[in-house]
Amino acid sequence: MAVPYWIKSPLNTKLTIALIGIVIMSGLAMLLSTQYWMNRYHEESTQKLNASIAMYINDEYQLLSRGENVVNLEAIKRLSQQAMVINPMVEAYLLNTRGEIIAHSQEENIKTARINLEPIKQFITGNTDLPIYAQDPKSLSKPTVFSATELRVDGQLQGYLYVVLGSSLYDNISSLVSKSNSANMMIMSIALISLVALIMGALVFRMILSRLRLLTQQICSFTKEHSSKTVMCEQVHMPAHNSDEIGLLTETFEDMSDEIRRQFQLLKEADQTRRELISNVSHDLRTPLASIQGYLETLIIKDDILTEEQRKYYLDIAMLSSKRLSELVSELFELSKLESPTTSPNIETFSLTELIYDTMQEFELELERKEINWQLKSPKENISVTADISLIQRVFENLIRNAMTYTPTHGLITLEIAPDTDQRFNPVKVRVMDSGAGIAEEDLPHIFNRFFANPDTSRKESESNGLGLAIVKRILDLHDSTIHVESKLNQGTTFEFELPAAA
Repeated sequence: MAVPYWIKSPLNTKLTIALIGIVIMSGLAMLLSTQYWMNRYHEESTQKLNASIAMYINDEYQLLSRGENVVNLEAIKRLSQQAMVINPMVEAYLLNTRGEIIAHSQEENIKTARINLEPIKQFITGNTDLPIYAQDPKSLSKPTVFSATELRVDGQLQGYLYVVLGSSLYDNISSLVSKSNSANMMIMSIALISLVALIMGALVFRMILSRLRLLTQQICSFTKEHSSKTVMCEQVHMPAHNSDEIGLLTETFEDMSDEIRRQFQLLKEADQTRRELISNVSHDLRTPLASIQGYLETLIIKDDILTEEQRKYYLDIAMLSSKRLSELVSELFELSKLESPTTSPNIETFSLTELIYDTMQEFELELERKEINWQLKSPKENISVTADISLIQRVFENLIRNAMTYTPTHGLITLEIAPDTDQRFNPVKVRVMDSGAGIAEEDLPHIFNRFFANPDTSRKESESNGLGLAIVKRILDLHDSTIHVESKLNQGTTFEFELPAAA
């Protein structure tokens, strides 16, 4: 039979141990405090019940002889005999005005000859709450409750009658209480209360832990699903200091907080990119729009005086600007789609060499018109890779168009599949090289930015919108590939990237 999770839970173990410790300590504290207050209550009640005993003894026995102011030894002897019969725990002491014991009813030797009178005076005046403790002449280690009264002769204070109440009893009161039936009942009651507290605590722990466990699992599952980090949802995978539900919840919350902070940072970066994009788009859209608008206005205003050749010239320029505007909008939509978090490549296996030949056929007429040559270097006739064929074709189109733009007449464009990639499972290295104007070294870090165009003014016929290389980089990012560029002015540029080889 499987053990319920809440029983084997590390947090449940810790809480149970803590609860047992608390209950035991609370039980002991309750036992000791109850015993203390029982003793104190017994002493208080004893002192209250016997508060007048010293006065009654003095009235009955006349411990001081009238007119002589001397101790009535006969009365002291008689008091001692009767006290032993009636209440052997009562001890009477006769004190002078300095607290010195001048007579007593005990046969045993006492351990002190003087009693502190301050508690006796407090008792007689009644200004202090009971119980009041004073010295026990037979036991100096423990104070005792007592009764006392003044001894006066003809109105003059001659001393005090000091009566110790139950001296023998209080010397070992703790052992007497522990052996009593009431004390046993008290211990059983405390034990029963502690047991009930443990059971109730275990039930409460089970209820809390089940809900805490559910909450932890929900948060952990959410974080695991949406976090870029590896999240462990079981205690066995956690460090020793985080080996319970609280530790797991804390770790999960920290992971989720990190992910939220990362997402906020991405949102800030996306917002900054959006602002830059809008600024750049506004600038780049304004140019072809202004061109189209200007030439169309010229056609309208000068329609009567323009020749057919001039009219065709203006319409061709407006058409060219319109085409450039259409391409710019199309590329913006394409880049926006590629940067969407939901976009992912459709991976399939295809022949890379065939794709390159098919792509070059699209540019065959334009290459002939510009008198630019091209070649493919490959160690084998057929090399297959796994990638999104339509996106990789777009990469080749943009790189080849970029090479055609900056390659002069009779120049050469070379597509090369690295010769060391024919081994099985090695990534396929692809290079696109041209013999064009090249790129200045200080411009190389920026060429993949949106709307960046080569500042080379020797190619005024360029129709580049500055988005082609940005699209290339984003497509290769989706394939977990990095594109590298090398260039020398007036010698040419080389772009290199890798694709996973087909099995």
